[in-house]
Amino acid sequence: MKDKTDFLLPEVAQGAGDIRYFPFLRVGSKGPWAGVNNYGVSFVAADNYLAFNETVGNSIRAVDQDIFAACTKIISDFKTAEGAKEYMVDFYKGFDSPDILLVTDSTSAYFIESFNGNIECIERTEQFFASTNHMRMLYGGVPYGQNHSTYLRLARAEEILQKNSDATGVLNLLRDQYYGDSVFSICRVDRSPPPQEQPYYTQATAIMYANETTVNCVYQINGNPRTNPYSSVIDIFGTAQMKTGVASLPDLVRLLTLKP
Repeated sequence: MKDKTDFLLPEVAQGAGDIRYFPFLRVGSKGPWAGVNNYGVSFVAADNYLAFNETVGNSIRAVDQDIFAACTKIISDFKTAEGAKEYMVDFYKGFDSPDILLVTDSTSAYFIESFNGNIECIERTEQFFASTNHMRMLYGGVPYGQNHSTYLRLARAEEILQKNSDATGVLNLLRDQYYGDSVFSICRVDRSPPPQEQPYYTQATAIMYANETTVNCVYQINGNPRTNPYSSVIDIFGTAQMKTGVASLPDLVRLLTLKP
């Protein structure tokens, strides 16, 4: 985000049938940017950087409420990532704006890119998959010269996860400032933007963990994960044990993967 955004505390909501879900919302939005449900289905979405040319034209615009309603259904209506993936692929056939989406459950993961009716969906079977704000598969992604910070952050994310792809690696990645206090770091600060880029900066973080018996989450909002302590919720849809002010990496790893 490049504008100051007010993120809301997540709360459990009732979905379809016996589904309950935990959405991450922000003021002014019609739906969540991330979330998880009691079946372990989770998602995170991201805006795309596209090459701004005659082909793309004015397609770079604020994503309307249709996408937020669709993202809500991922966690309010579906008990498997596969079912949610199929729903979103069908939705994207009639949604022209660019979008990046990752949908997972405890046993599967799907990565989707969509723009102007073109859709790529892959099932991920490796330990991790990293994505920043540009198309990795679809043609029309922003060239390196127009927004090279997204490529620098992607390379850095892959480097970290190749060394350690467990909870420790993910948490280290999210607070990483290899390029210092700047837009080039994964944990972005609105400093040193090149002329062709906007001063985006990190304002919220959510990490969801699911296995066959429990769903946990650690998150921080209205700050960045390097300086702002996290909150944790263990067994979100059961005992809902909440802890605030968590800052140390070992504590975050333990709480994220803890069984109640």
